[in-house]
Amino acid sequence: MSIKRIPIKVCKEISQKYKQAQVILVTWDAIEGRTHVVTYGQSLKDCEQAAIGGNKVKKALGWPDEMCDAVPARISKTRK
Repeated sequence: MSIKRIPIKVCKEISQKYKQAQVILVTWDAIEGRTHVVTYGQSLKDCEQAAIGGNKVKKALGWPDEMCDAVPARISKTRK
């Protein structure tokens, strides 16, 4: 049984409902023993900062280094 990925739109909904510029959502799947990290930022700067925060959370939780350098698609598009 694989964990169900949490879509970014869930973080966006939290951001809008609670008027928060950045959201970092961390969940734990007790069955598979895995964490899942999802981030969202309203502006491009918020998006980038939330991703940096999410990467720091993953690092603190002991994720492999190569999984702790995620760049949101919105940011990747602006860098091309």
